[in-house]
Amino acid sequence: MFDPTDKPRVFGLAPGVDFGQAVVDGLLNLTRDHPADALARVEVLVNTRRMMRRMQSAFDPGQARLLPRFRLVTDLAQDPGLADIPPAVSPLRRRLELTQLVARLLEQDPDIAPRAALFDLSDSLASLFDEMHGEGVSLDRLESLDVSDLSEHWDRSLKFLQIARQFFDAGASPPDLETRQRMVVERLVADWGKAPPDHPIIVAGSTGSRGATALLMEAVAKLPNGAVILPGFDFDMPDRVWNRMTQADGFEDHPQYRFKRLMDALGLGPADIVPWSDGSAPDPDRNRLLSLALRPAPVTDGWLKEGPEQGNMAKATASISLLQAPSPRMEAETIALRLRAAVDNGKTAALITPDRNLTRQVAAALDRWNIVPDDSAGQPLQLSPPGRFLRHVCDLFVGPVTAETLLVLLKHPLAASGATDRGPHLRFARELELHLRRYGPPFPTGDTLRNWAGARVGTDSDAAIWANWVADLIDTVQRDVEQTTLAGFLDLHKTLAERFAAGPRVEGTGALWAEAAGREALKTVSNLAEAADAAGPMTSRDFQSLFNAVLAKGEVRNPDTGHPRVLFWGTLEARVQSADLVILAGLNDGTWPAAPSPDPWLNRRMRADAGLLLPERRIGLAAHDFQQAVAAPDVWLSRSVRSDEAETIPSRWLNRLTNLLNGLTETGGPEALKEMKRRGDLWLAQAAKLQEPDIRSAPAHRPSPRPPVEDRPRQISVTQVQKLVRDPYAIYARDVLGLKPVDPLVPEPDAPLRGILIHEIMERFIFDGPDPTDPSARDALMQTARTVFAEGCPWPTIRELWIARFENVVDGFLEDEVQRLATATPAQREATGQIDLPGVNVRLTARADRIDRTPDGQIVIYDYKTGTPPNNKQQLKFDKQLLLQAAMAARGGFAQIGAAPTHSAAFIGLGSTPTVVAAPMDKESPDDTWEGLIDLLSKWQRPTRGYSARMAMEKSDDKSDYDHLSRYGEWSDADDVTPEDLT
Repeated sequence: MFDPTDKPRVFGLAPGVDFGQAVVDGLLNLTRDHPADALARVEVLVNTRRMMRRMQSAFDPGQARLLPRFRLVTDLAQDPGLADIPPAVSPLRRRLELTQLVARLLEQDPDIAPRAALFDLSDSLASLFDEMHGEGVSLDRLESLDVSDLSEHWDRSLKFLQIARQFFDAGASPPDLETRQRMVVERLVADWGKAPPDHPIIVAGSTGSRGATALLMEAVAKLPNGAVILPGFDFDMPDRVWNRMTQADGFEDHPQYRFKRLMDALGLGPADIVPWSDGSAPDPDRNRLLSLALRPAPVTDGWLKEGPEQGNMAKATASISLLQAPSPRMEAETIALRLRAAVDNGKTAALITPDRNLTRQVAAALDRWNIVPDDSAGQPLQLSPPGRFLRHVCDLFVGPVTAETLLVLLKHPLAASGATDRGPHLRFARELELHLRRYGPPFPTGDTLRNWAGARVGTDSDAAIWANWVADLIDTVQRDVEQTTLAGFLDLHKTLAERFAAGPRVEGTGALWAEAAGREALKTVSNLAEAADAAGPMTSRDFQSLFNAVLAKGEVRNPDTGHPRVLFWGTLEARVQSADLVILAGLNDGTWPAAPSPDPWLNRRMRADAGLLLPERRIGLAAHDFQQAVAAPDVWLSRSVRSDEAETIPSRWLNRLTNLLNGLTETGGPEALKEMKRRGDLWLAQAAKLQEPDIRSAPAHRPSPRPPVEDRPRQISVTQVQKLVRDPYAIYARDVLGLKPVDPLVPEPDAPLRGILIHEIMERFIFDGPDPTDPSARDALMQTARTVFAEGCPWPTIRELWIARFENVVDGFLEDEVQRLATATPAQREATGQIDLPGVNVRLTARADRIDRTPDGQIVIYDYKTGTPPNNKQQLKFDKQLLLQAAMAARGGFAQIGAAPTHSAAFIGLGSTPTVVAAPMDKESPDDTWEGLIDLLSKWQRPTRGYSARMAMEKSDDKSDYDHLSRYGEWSDADDVTPEDLT
């Protein structure tokens, strides 16, 4: 099929050429004058199944014929003649084996990394070994490295790698995939040296970035009937640049560097690489421009001479649009709009980016038009419904079960999915949530669920069955979570997940393993179970880290749901496929090219000395993908000017192109660049317009609802009086509308909880403890504090902090208590009172923390404050709690005490700055306060008085529980109120 030659046979295809179609066209041209079976004798080796399908589909429009034999490079290992080479161990098993080594390393030297990094370190170590095997770097070469002038960490790293020699020595352990692939290639090369194949063999589409593949390409190129076809070969780069392209000169980040290495290994020059077919690039002028722009730094002086020779830049950039969006969201919205337009015009559009967050944002924006893209990467398994569900179940293993982790699991769509009707399940889950929010506990147990079912739900048998189902699962977690093996954890995890998915009294697994995502999740769990014996002992937290890491590597793809004209490609797919419109997005430094991942085992110099891949070489691979994709017929270059946090830096390749164009003033470069930006700005403006609402609603007014007098509150507490003055709208929302704030799902050790506990401490000590003058009083008070905090604060760290803070106020409190007891004797704790206000038809209620009685029958009222007590000015104007309680006591409002005059009243501050603030009874008598309250409430009986929002907030930045209901923010505190009569 090929003409005889004394040189290795290497062909190339320029960037932008439809690679799959061009390979097929070349095969048909070469076999046109040969027998019908000549094409069938050709063996084509490719590196991805997508490339294989693309080439096979290129034959479909033609006549019926025998097709070549397409094989993956990795399929070479399936040759029956290579059965003596041991089968490869699965990558997952190898990583679990390495985990045991890394675990012992961390046990001996905890300063290297935390235990949580165990599996990340194992994964990076496995990747290092894969690379070493693929590049043919032996462990002996690492051992010979001189690290005497480096830090101790690198010497320690090399010593550790020597311990892992079992994974390098032949026969010590089964080979991994890279090792076996290299062994297969080396055997084939040796066999071909003795007896070359008598049929044509072609390696198509590979850049030789991996060591074993590069070795195969060299061997195939030397075969009498062999050939290599390079994708995206730069035929426009002059020989002088090719000749300077060496690692020493810093050319490794150039997109053509891998091809130069291959040519050097084969003894070829650029002139020896000839086009495979007659197919030409969509825009040769643009290819020449990009070839010049991507020249590495040592030869960018060629811009001065070769730049003006490029010709009119308007022609070379006519099909390039530059989008510079203000944010990632607007970048995604604009790209989605352009993709939608391509669909409307019957064009095929492809989005190429390594930024998976951006592709998800674009997919969400496309959902506006019911367009589902054909995403080659699919959906991350961990973000699919089964993946999230399995992660939620795994969260139960770590620490005590919290209300949050339990309810997140129960509310997942897959929970109780085996039931014919999920309605009761959702209703019970909601009722349980409201109960846990209001009453807790923060860490529910099985008994919590059973008690809730018995007390709140009563005789509802369905609720009892549901509660027992959840309770049994919680008990199973708390009973069996103390596993030590991966197999034990996996069995428990799978059992719990299936029972949660099935539902109460339902057999099976519900919808957990259904659909593509469920099948992929089950496959992942099964693969992990098969390799479980390779893992060492682990804790529940180790299992969580491992399981989540394994799940994160999975992907779910349903090729039947994607739109055929909207394609999301990774950079690898872009090498072998073409589209009418190609959008290169996320062109910011750190994204494309990606920032080099840290290597905890070898630094840059050690990698260079050992012959391993350097960060520059990976950047060069990404650069080649960029050069391939940017040569499409119609191209968008897209980036966001800002990320979510700061300004971004343009990708170095985009920077080079814009800098080159700005300098080509003689050939219209700056004008061409402006036109590129103008085209992008046009679409950006359209996307921004699309974000504007169709109907502009007027901002809300400051509300002041006026409900009928008969529907206004008939009861108010002494603490709510302050709220009625400062924020009447809150009283309206709570007592008229009946809207009460929902307690947080996750209880927090906040100030209200601390206040409740300190109140309890004070009550127990004052009424049940020793006299404050007793030498044991301090110890007794602290023991009471420890007991109460232990009962009410389940967070050990916060509990100890609160105890320490409380101990700081104990001495001062006891000293003041001696003086208080000299005046009066404690008579009542948590005294509740109520009294009807004459003439206004409103009942006033109160709860006094503590009431003491003096020898002459008067009372003293105390209120404990863990925050800052209100000063006299605040009490006179707003906070009249103590003054009103004194007025109630004088009128018999506290039945336990009876009618009694108030000697004094005070707030006892127990916060960080202990203080006692007396009620200003000398400046305003309780009787005056009483009359003022009657006058205030009588005004609220007028129909014209509205419950205005935020009328007298103490601070402008104070929050109200009902700010969102009043739509605060659409109006300000300076706006006038807008009364609204309600019926």
